[in-house]
Amino acid sequence: VYIRGVGTRNSGQSMGLYVDNVPYFEKSTFDFEFYDIQQLEVLRGAQGTLYGRNSEGGIVNVYTLSPMNYQGTKVSITGGNYGLWNLKAAHYAKLNNQLGVSVSAYYNKEDGFFKNDFNQKSADDKTSAGGRAKLDWTINPQFKAQYIINFDYVDQTAFPYGSYDATTGKVASPNYNDESSYKRKTLTNSLFLQYKTDNWLLSSVTSHQYYDDIMKIDQDFSPLSMFTLTQNQIQNAINEEITIRSISKNNYQWSFGATGFLQKIDMDAPVSFKSEFLKTIQNGFDAASKYNPRMPKITITDNEMIVPGLFNFNSMGGALFHQSTINDLGIDGLSLTAGLRVDYEKADLDYDTYTVLHASMKPGPAVIPLVFSSDTLKGTQSIHFSELLPKIALKYEWSNRQFVYANVSRGYKAGGFNVQMLADLIENSLNSATRNPGGKSTLPKPNVSKAISYNPEYSWNYEIGGQCITFENRLKTSATLYYITVNDMQLTQFVPSGNGRMISNAGGVRSKGFELSAEANLGSGFSASVNYGYANASFTNYVDTLKSHGSKGEVVSTPVDYKGKYVPYAPQNTLSVGGVYEHSYKNSFIDHFMAAIQYNGIGKIYWDEANDLSQDFYSMVNAKIAVTKGVFGLELWTKNLFDTQYKAFYFSSAGNKFFQLGKPMQMGVTLKMEL
Repeated sequence: VYIRGVGTRNSGQSMGLYVDNVPYFEKSTFDFEFYDIQQLEVLRGAQGTLYGRNSEGGIVNVYTLSPMNYQGTKVSITGGNYGLWNLKAAHYAKLNNQLGVSVSAYYNKEDGFFKNDFNQKSADDKTSAGGRAKLDWTINPQFKAQYIINFDYVDQTAFPYGSYDATTGKVASPNYNDESSYKRKTLTNSLFLQYKTDNWLLSSVTSHQYYDDIMKIDQDFSPLSMFTLTQNQIQNAINEEITIRSISKNNYQWSFGATGFLQKIDMDAPVSFKSEFLKTIQNGFDAASKYNPRMPKITITDNEMIVPGLFNFNSMGGALFHQSTINDLGIDGLSLTAGLRVDYEKADLDYDTYTVLHASMKPGPAVIPLVFSSDTLKGTQSIHFSELLPKIALKYEWSNRQFVYANVSRGYKAGGFNVQMLADLIENSLNSATRNPGGKSTLPKPNVSKAISYNPEYSWNYEIGGQCITFENRLKTSATLYYITVNDMQLTQFVPSGNGRMISNAGGVRSKGFELSAEANLGSGFSASVNYGYANASFTNYVDTLKSHGSKGEVVSTPVDYKGKYVPYAPQNTLSVGGVYEHSYKNSFIDHFMAAIQYNGIGKIYWDEANDLSQDFYSMVNAKIAVTKGVFGLELWTKNLFDTQYKAFYFSSAGNKFFQLGKPMQMGVTLKMEL
């Protein structure tokens, strides 16, 4: 997710996600079925004072239905092309004035949109299922509690990347031989407590999230047996946040809070270098024998070389925060808000990795077995950082929901570890061992801390804007102008060998832009909305070093200055235009009719720091027609109505470029029943 030119496509996150006030720590858990939803809230720009780490792009809050606010039963079944089937069911009951319970579940199946040419099977089929149970208890007028348990499961074929031909500009179908898949189980428990008086409100959110996922990747994405990664992660994360805030009608409003978290991730991530990769090492042995006839012939006897990787991530953090607002500051409607957060985090990484390669040497009639072994990299690395995250805002509201404002806020994204760099260090060590008759590396011990760690990313967000409601509340318009500076931006790059990815701090970035929106009630059942955003995010200072091989095989380092280049993956324009018509009928064969159409446009998007590859602005149209009769409803819908073709994602591996194409036109039917 990129908001205002700020985002990330690999480790860490620049946008925070909360579901019923529960933080989702890892982007691996962001992909879940949005059902049972009551409200979505998007806060754009740095939200560090109230939310802390990893919220410099913004926050998305998701709130699900409460049985105290809604009672009834909902059932829906959807069918569509590309093998889409979706079933949802939910029941909400208010047992008495104090107690409510709800239970909901879903099942989703898709055959996928792309085929793998290698085996003619789907490259992106997916099955997911899950459920949620909620208990709301108003213990007394001042004290209430809410307990939620949520489970999600996903099983999918993954990574439908097709190779890119720079000469023709075409993207081939996915074509790879090794398994690429993703499976995940997520279980989240949370307890929300709230105590309310006439003047203040005290709340507590306690949560635990567990997930177990396994990802298998054919990392060369080709029919060749080059190298694969299997990554199995198990996370346990505990979070606690306590806040107290004033709710009186005084001009001075305040809030205080404390939060803390513990996160533990155990990862088993072996990298397997297969036959085609081993051929490159064998070719090196053969070339050495050719140029040195007295050198005995060396033959690799392994079919694959495995680099095991055992990693344990342990992180903990805490924060204290405060925010104050003074209303009617000198004049009615003028308010000043100031806040400060003290944030601390400590992260540890335990690692254990090595590799061996078996071969044979034939100096004469005898065959001598050889074992080439890398150094064993085993140890613990630690990083910690503390931040002060201030915010100050000035707002003038001249009537209900009409205002102008200006604010300044600071955000940051936590630092971390590049575990894939360890496989690169092991490969370098093994390469040295293959050149040593003793089969051991002669390289000095690497500086693991310097090789694998990266620093936090920091930002300042400056923003002015306002909202106006006119024409007897029929038209709501808003506008925002922002300027963001980012230091030590975290970018995804290749490890030196090209066989993996890493995060590096890429100097400075400036993002500037604006957002406009309008919502209009046109009368006679018609309504319309327009939203447009422009983000110009470019590097203010970033010099990278590109490595290549010289005429004698030596490594040549060339500095490349990317100053003025656009930040990759950040769209420059986003546009949404929608229209809805609704009408209710009396004494008719239908009770209600609704038709909606939405136009979405996005781009230009650059895919690399050099801005050599890009996706031009493209657009899609979605549409829906719905009718209801009594408790039954019928919807006919389509996504990407005109089958717009576009590139959705870019990826590069081992020097080859790959794209994932966007999803084609999809249509379906949804039947609903609501009791």
